Amino acid sequence: MVAGVLQLLGGFLKLALLAGAVLYFGLVLTSYFANGPQHRPQVNWHDKAHSAELLAVWLGVGALALAVRVGTPIYGMLSEASADVGEWFLARTTREASSEK
Repeated sequence: MVAGVLQLLGGFLKLALLAGAVLYFGLVLTSYFANGPQHRPQVNWHDKAHSAELLAVWLGVGALALAVRVGTPIYGMLSEASADVGEWFLARTTREASSEK
C-alpha cells in the first residue's frame, strides 16, 4: 500500500517537473522572441523571487541565443551534406537503372 502511494507521488512529482520545464521553456521562448537575445533583466532587490525568476529566464535566453548562434552553421553543414548524399543516391540509382536495361 505504501509503495503504491509512493509510486503515485513520484509520478505526480515527475509530472510537476515536466510542467515546470515546459512553462520555463515557454517563458524563455516568449522572452527571446519579444525582447531579442540582448534583453537585460531589471532586478529589484525588494522582490527577490521575481528577480530570481527574471534572472533564470535571462540565463535561458542567453543559452538559447548561444544555441541558435552555434546551431545555424551546423545546420547549414548538415543540410549541404544531406544534399550531397541525395545527389549521390540519385546518380547511383539512375546509373544502376540504366545498366540493367
